[in-house]
Amino acid sequence: MSIVAKAVNIFMFYLTYIHKKMTFGKTLRRIRRIKDLSQRELAQKIPMDVTYLSRLETDGLESMPTKETIAKIAKALECTDTELGELLSSAGRITAEIESLSEIAKEKPLVGKLFRAAARLSPEKLEELISRFESETENSDKMGEK
Repeated sequence: MSIVAKAVNIFMFYLTYIHKKMTFGKTLRRIRRIKDLSQRELAQKIPMDVTYLSRLETDGLESMPTKETIAKIAKALECTDTELGELLSSAGRITAEIESLSEIAKEKPLVGKLFRAAARLSPEKLEELISRFESETENSDKMGEK
């Protein structure tokens, strides 16, 4: 997948999650349940106080957990990259990959313009564009090999 297609995927995932207004606690609880762990089991794996974990899941804290805390939780849950992205974005944090893409957008204004335009598109239209990007980059890669 090309860098542009990957960037659009990540950016749209992030925007979609923000628009859903999924809280960190609900996201954490959903992922923990998918992994079939109790709060106590997860807290022991991290290690973390089960009361703190419970308060995270019920959105009972005044501030969101740090990226480092989220990383520990994600590691204990054996999260996929997508699940880690969900946790980070629902806490208002961003991944290193999104930070990197932000830097690219700063250095290349057209990429920033692409991100802003992509944010207004429907998921179907985005999928169509991503397919075109991937096809074009595959073709250019093949042309470069000759």
